[in-house]
Amino acid sequence: MQNQGSLGPTTVAELLQTMQQERATGTLAVESGDRQCSLHFLFGHLFHAVGDGVEGEPAVLTVLGWTSGQYNFNPRAKLPPEETINSSTEDLVSRWESQPAATAEPVRIGNEPASSMAYPGPIAPSSSAASGSDWLDSIAASPMSEPEEEMSDIPPYQAPVPAAQPPFPPTAEFRPRPAAPAASPVTRAASIPSSAPTQPTRPAGASTLRQPVRPGPSGPPPKPVAGATRTQLSVLVPLPGGPSLHSGLKASFLNFPMLLKTLSQDGFSGYVSVTGEGDNRSRAHILFREGDIVQAQQRADGNYRRGKTAIQEVVRTVSLGQGLIDAVELPAELVVSVASLLVASTAFVNLPARIVDFDALLEYIEDQHIGGGILVSQGDQVAVALLTEGTVRGSYSSSAPELTEGAQVASAFCTERESRIDVVSAPPQALTAIDLAEIG
Repeated sequence: MQNQGSLGPTTVAELLQTMQQERATGTLAVESGDRQCSLHFLFGHLFHAVGDGVEGEPAVLTVLGWTSGQYNFNPRAKLPPEETINSSTEDLVSRWESQPAATAEPVRIGNEPASSMAYPGPIAPSSSAASGSDWLDSIAASPMSEPEEEMSDIPPYQAPVPAAQPPFPPTAEFRPRPAAPAASPVTRAASIPSSAPTQPTRPAGASTLRQPVRPGPSGPPPKPVAGATRTQLSVLVPLPGGPSLHSGLKASFLNFPMLLKTLSQDGFSGYVSVTGEGDNRSRAHILFREGDIVQAQQRADGNYRRGKTAIQEVVRTVSLGQGLIDAVELPAELVVSVASLLVASTAFVNLPARIVDFDALLEYIEDQHIGGGILVSQGDQVAVALLTEGTVRGSYSSSAPELTEGAQVASAFCTERESRIDVVSAPPQALTAIDLAEIG
């Protein structure tokens, strides 16, 4: 689709359908005489519209009737936090085409005077249009809370709390989304309330003038994650490449919680990658399997995080407008292998590649039915061989992310004298979905 043009040869309905087909992200501005309307898209989903004193679905139904004017699409426009449209593009176009033209009271925005624009049929604005995203807005607007639960083999980071601060309130009841079909290996676990952080104690004889250590940028960094390999702590486990839904989205104009919600509703399988602007070593991945968030990893400022702790930190960082965001599709079964790789326990760590017989290592892994992966690092570059019950599913590297059959990509990294090998092992197990409502 051209980023700008005239109405007439192209209808507004065709523009909306093209935006959906191309999974476009940005703002479409439409003008017709002295009338204006802005329509906001996220990966092809029309989530908000406003023009001439009306917003939401009534604004869309109005602009669909415009037959002359100009349009301009800006893929770099800052997206608003409002979500006033729940209906699909097809449903909106169908309603506009099927209902006769009629006038109705438009939706008022604040104290603005309501215009007398006509649109097909008396469409009442949905009272739940914005309520579904209340928790999303609270994620970006409120300070980060400590994670409520963490994977059993990964102790969560408990930051020191000032002595005057009361304990956290009890954990809210976990209400998961409807269960997935029986064929899906993703299971949902009940919420496991975590105990409130303990209050810091002052050592005997300590000066009363000594101030308690507070969490935050000036406080101590998180402790290393149990089971994390040397590669994870120093760089980050790379993920295999795949078709890109969108790349290079700036966090400063993207509504990140709404992005996660949109991908979840779409049944997305793959991962969202967040890279620090100007710092490739600051990176995070959030893994989706058929719409469920199943795992995450994040490394920044020398600290490595996994699970909900990683997602919390990613949401906090992006809410400050920091980072570049990509969304990459992967087969659902490959997501399971990658998620296991991120939480596997270390079997061998920091083996000098020059003294390791790589073929013999593969034979040992096959005999032991090890699942997880082999990580071979050369400085900031990492090669990965994915393992499923001792069988190599494929290999790839930071510089060549395309998944290649066999372990050749990883074995090639072993030819360098300074290369190091980590082997991580994870038994086959069902993945547990992470509910976004627990992140805020």
